[in-house]
Amino acid sequence: LDTQLGLGNVFDIGIYGDIMAIKSAMAQACKQTPRCPQCSASCASVPRYRHIGQFQLAPDTLERLYSKVGRKLRTLARNVQDYRKNLQKGSEWFCEKFEPGPLQGKANAEMIKTRLLFIVPLETAITRYRDQVLVRVEEDITRTTLLLGNTYTPVPVRLSFKIRLDLLYLHCRLTVVQEAARIIRFLRNLDNPRHTEHMVKVLRMHTIQEIYENKAAAEVLVNHCRCHSLLLLEAEAILLQLNFDSVSECLGGVGNNLGLRERAEQLIDGNPDTAGRLRACYEALDPYTKDRDSVVELWTSKTRELWEKWGDYEMGSLVYCKSGHPYSRKAFPDCPECGGRKGEQERCEDREEFVKTLDRDLFLKTILTKT
Repeated sequence: LDTQLGLGNVFDIGIYGDIMAIKSAMAQACKQTPRCPQCSASCASVPRYRHIGQFQLAPDTLERLYSKVGRKLRTLARNVQDYRKNLQKGSEWFCEKFEPGPLQGKANAEMIKTRLLFIVPLETAITRYRDQVLVRVEEDITRTTLLLGNTYTPVPVRLSFKIRLDLLYLHCRLTVVQEAARIIRFLRNLDNPRHTEHMVKVLRMHTIQEIYENKAAAEVLVNHCRCHSLLLLEAEAILLQLNFDSVSECLGGVGNNLGLRERAEQLIDGNPDTAGRLRACYEALDPYTKDRDSVVELWTSKTRELWEKWGDYEMGSLVYCKSGHPYSRKAFPDCPECGGRKGEQERCEDREEFVKTLDRDLFLKTILTKT
């Protein structure tokens, strides 16, 4: 029965009939529901053969995961924009309620603290979803696509969901330091600023330190994007660094962005369909360094449209570009990450090398335990 149902095409079978491991490429063996060769009854309920039928559902399950993650990304991106707008709306109220004076120091400090911590709930939601859900989802998707083999994806899958959440988190931090710069400018322009001098000094010191830490975090994302051909996200991470530098210069700090500008220009000019979408954001950085009263909006209508499209995923539209980036062909004409087109069904040595490192015994043990 094992031979007739093709169990050996899915698992490595021992000499005594024990299931030893899952084979690395068994998509062809899982295309049909296992049935008894005598009476044609389904064997999907038999523990020994049920996994053959379960693997049939893997491609559909992957698409559902992509769809859910895309909608979550869109929701979080919208939340970031809403928080920014609400923070800007409250700016006038803050200026009216702020009362400089020797007896108002504690109350003023509390107002500033509340304003700068306004976005913390969103940051917590982003990091919680990233660490508790998305990291595990990406790991499972990577394992599953490797097990399904070249018949499902032509190249090893390179996912960008986690790095998108990391960028969203840095957008939140950029919002905070920009607001801190506004507050410092407001305090310096008061009629009698001597009561707030110490407050300005401390806030400026903490803001510049925050800028350096977030620039370092963005640099890690830049290197990751460069290794995985994520041109659009690499450009966005570099623009975040340039924005942090601009705020630092406004506060009297030192900005080191010459190499960043060269890299940003190279990406934007050389990749008009991906990084080129951020040209308007890059060009808007110049007025910010000259006019200290302006704050650049990093997301234009085009960049917001890209985040929105990730939530427009439709079942049956999943494709992978030649670099291994998944995307919806109905939402994007070409890969939004690298501009590449749909990959060809060809042999991939990199996949086979990567599959060798897969812990099949642990994966099999997990499946049998759940069974």
